[in-house]
Amino acid sequence: MKKLIIVLYLCFTAFFVHAQEDKATADFRRYSQKTTDNIVASFDKKDYKGAGDTINTWFNRYNKLSNDMRKKLEVFTISMNYNMACVCSRVNKIDEGVDWFERSLAAGFADYSNLKSDPDMENLRSNKRFQQDVQKLREAHDFGYILQHSGPYNNAHGSNMPAFTYQSASAPELVALKSKFNLDSVAGNGDEISRMKKLLYWVHNEVRHDGNSNNPSLKNAVDLIAVCQKEKRGVNCRMMSTILRDVYQSEGIPTRMITCLPKDSTDSDCHVITVAWSKMLNKWVWMDPTFNAYVTDAKGNLLNIEEVRQRLVNGGDDLVLNNDANWNNKAKETKEYRQKVNGILKHINPT
Repeated sequence: MKKLIIVLYLCFTAFFVHAQEDKATADFRRYSQKTTDNIVASFDKKDYKGAGDTINTWFNRYNKLSNDMRKKLEVFTISMNYNMACVCSRVNKIDEGVDWFERSLAAGFADYSNLKSDPDMENLRSNKRFQQDVQKLREAHDFGYILQHSGPYNNAHGSNMPAFTYQSASAPELVALKSKFNLDSVAGNGDEISRMKKLLYWVHNEVRHDGNSNNPSLKNAVDLIAVCQKEKRGVNCRMMSTILRDVYQSEGIPTRMITCLPKDSTDSDCHVITVAWSKMLNKWVWMDPTFNAYVTDAKGNLLNIEEVRQRLVNGGDDLVLNNDANWNNKAKETKEYRQKVNGILKHINPT
């Protein structure tokens, strides 16, 4: 429980504190964060009654808010319901604990990874209703489990697929891009993989990611970078990948943009990466400018999408994210953090 609510606390602070929100909402948000601190302290002391009283007090205040305010702050009910389920588990109120857990699920709880190892939930695990709830959660949010039950990767080419062509590095707009930013110097004189990585780093550092930004009207690397510099703004993952695509192709590297979609067709979340063709490896390799990220096996060999997928199916032991992967040079990106974001934050901060 403690791990979960601390993660949620940090995530809420990062994603939901807006300078322009009204004072009453901001005040209740601060109260909710203070309440989280008090719950953690109570659990540390094994004062489960105190934790339960604190949560009940929070719900009493929350339920008296206006409908509009409750809607703005309802994300806090995920952790509050979950925490109360933990309280009930600890004091052996099993049916009541399952009720609270189901309220948390209804509010948007999605962290299967934390749930399966949370000792505060241990007393609920033998309950059949709880087991059914956990299985449904797993089928929706345990991404390794979903992949393992999704069949093999389909790399067959449909007969109606258009022929792909790639803009030549001699195209005037790409020549201008390479000249303007001296990309030959950025790429350096190393081998193909070294050049790809250096250009990835350059794009990541040149433009910051902002998943909530609108797309500029002109969608090419020169104009996207110019807009970001002029307006001191960022762009979303699709525009980040657009910039890297143009940069790679100005250096003669065929590149595609890939939209990564969830299996659930009702889920509108997505992420866009680029894949670049490596002549050395004779395959497409995964390059993600949003997170300054590429993926290798344990020996350091760059992987393509199919290879990443298969390693996830196998458990991910032979799957390595580069150590300098990060978000906007502010937050380190790791496999564990990405799993946490996918599990907890996807319903909070879709991009």
